[in-house]
Amino acid sequence: MSVENQNFKKYFRFFLKITTGVVFLIFVIGGLAAAYDRNYKGRVYPGVYFAEYPVGGLTAQELVAFLENLNNRLSKEGVTFMVNAKAGAALPVKMSTVGAGDSAVELVQFDSLAGVKNALLTGRTGSWWSKLFAPLAYQFIPPRLPAPITASDAALNDALRGALASFEDKPHNATLKVSVADPNNPTIIPEAAGQVFDYNEVASELKQQLSRLSFDSIPLKRHQFVPTVTSSDVESVLGHVPRLLSFGNLNLNFIDPENKLRHDWPILPATWVEWLDVRRGDAGVVIGLNQDAVQNYLEAAIRPAVDVNAADAKFVMEDGKVQEFQASRSGLKLNIAKTAADLDTVFQERNFEGAHPAETISVSVDIAEPAVKTAEVNDLGITGILGFGVSTFHDSHTNRIKNIARAISKLNGVLIKPGENFSTLAHIGPFTPGSGYLPELVIKGKEIKPEIGGGMCQIGTTMFRLAMNSGLDITERRNHSLVVHYYADPVNRNPGTDATVYDPAPDFKFINDTGNYLLLQTEIDYVKQQLTFTLWGKPDGRSGSYTHPTVSKWIPAGEPVETLVTDGSLKPGAKKCQEAFRGAVASFTYTRYTSSSQKIDRVFESYYRPLPKTCMVGALPGSASSTPGGEAGVEVIPIEAAN
Repeated sequence: MSVENQNFKKYFRFFLKITTGVVFLIFVIGGLAAAYDRNYKGRVYPGVYFAEYPVGGLTAQELVAFLENLNNRLSKEGVTFMVNAKAGAALPVKMSTVGAGDSAVELVQFDSLAGVKNALLTGRTGSWWSKLFAPLAYQFIPPRLPAPITASDAALNDALRGALASFEDKPHNATLKVSVADPNNPTIIPEAAGQVFDYNEVASELKQQLSRLSFDSIPLKRHQFVPTVTSSDVESVLGHVPRLLSFGNLNLNFIDPENKLRHDWPILPATWVEWLDVRRGDAGVVIGLNQDAVQNYLEAAIRPAVDVNAADAKFVMEDGKVQEFQASRSGLKLNIAKTAADLDTVFQERNFEGAHPAETISVSVDIAEPAVKTAEVNDLGITGILGFGVSTFHDSHTNRIKNIARAISKLNGVLIKPGENFSTLAHIGPFTPGSGYLPELVIKGKEIKPEIGGGMCQIGTTMFRLAMNSGLDITERRNHSLVVHYYADPVNRNPGTDATVYDPAPDFKFINDTGNYLLLQTEIDYVKQQLTFTLWGKPDGRSGSYTHPTVSKWIPAGEPVETLVTDGSLKPGAKKCQEAFRGAVASFTYTRYTSSSQKIDRVFESYYRPLPKTCMVGALPGSASSTPGGEAGVEVIPIEAAN
């Protein structure tokens, strides 16, 4: 055998032993690591620290208890700052870490959940090599994690300012004071140097020290403030004051995204002259608005009208009817900082000759999404609003209002199946005392008589308007026989957009051709005397609208009519009268766009018969006359026109 072959075999055996040893070592270490991991499953690996505190071997529950004990200590003891007083001596200033008042919040605290997550994941993330060796290495090189801190930054800065402001020297730039009554004689307020705290820096030092789990006093230093705007700078812009005032009010507006209502806030010169602030900008020295003053105004005057809390969706069904429904709603929060900055930008434009600054500024808002959205709480495909229907019932009798309220309680929460030809009568009947309905006067022909369930035409009319605003196909509708003021168009007060319902006919119907379930929500407002119906479903691009009705002909009411009542229901000589109704011929156009953008116009024509003043008269004893004479004791009553 050659020397070369002998050397090769020698080196090969040596390499094989080394490789075998390494593989064996890896298996041993891997086995130890696996056993180590099983032994500490659900617990922090030994050697892990929060700052100087060992937390190795603790479970999640024990970690939470550890950090919450620190939170209790922090809430109880607060934090202490060492501040150099004006005489040079260091003074302790103690500040609570809990906000004051009914809306108290933890200004700063240890984040227990984040702490648990960080500690338990230490050594359990990264490459397989890292997860294999890191836990073992912690015995020799322990990781020291910062304790996670959470803080309400704005509230913390406010609390720091309140605790430390008295140790500042109150410096400021030069500015001016203007009186609207005497704008030609502004007063210059000279600049003043001083020493102040950087509150963002103080908050950062506080959080860093707590992250090290240190409760020692925190030494603070003040910073020298050198004015950047001097009296001579202010004097150079005094000539701008008349021009600033010539533009008049600062105007803010806001359009509510839900109801499209616009809110306007004119800020008078007498108010904004108190906010003047002289500063250096890209275009030189200008007069702007002090941001703290503007933000205080926005907080007090604008936020209450703008902010809306987000609402989570609710959807509870029982026996095929939705018993509890609340649509999700995005919240709104006034963005004070941006609105104040936008206001300042527009105001600064007033400084310059020939400028045309915006007359009105829209306030800025931030959208807060709900945690639970409408589509997430039901499996029926109901995600949004298709349309609204509104009508008023001003001057209705008590029984009429009670009947209306009973009907809408039966409609509220009704689910309309895909393809269903919805019948109003089928859902609000039967009209019996056992169903909760009361007698109310109606006109039938020329008779005035009480019937159980009077007032249902208010329901039919509201449903008619709802269906049209939702872009649905109307399959059955009849107008009232008379022009009734309850159902007049809200813009021109003409008749035409009403629908009557009366058991067993006529009915009001529409078809659900959306391919999805529809949900009907009804609301009665006793203060405004108004009904509002809302139809929910899955918006598919359809829309609907209708023109204000026009009257092509008014028909006189005719001569009064009296009917003698001999059944004793009226006292002798007493009268119950219904005022005259003039007739009309009216029409309007309903336009709807289908989900495929097809436009469909439909003209609804209505004929309303005239009705003279109609009186029921109690017969005198032994009298067969229908003309008892005299108007004493006449009772005039509003009547529901049933057909």
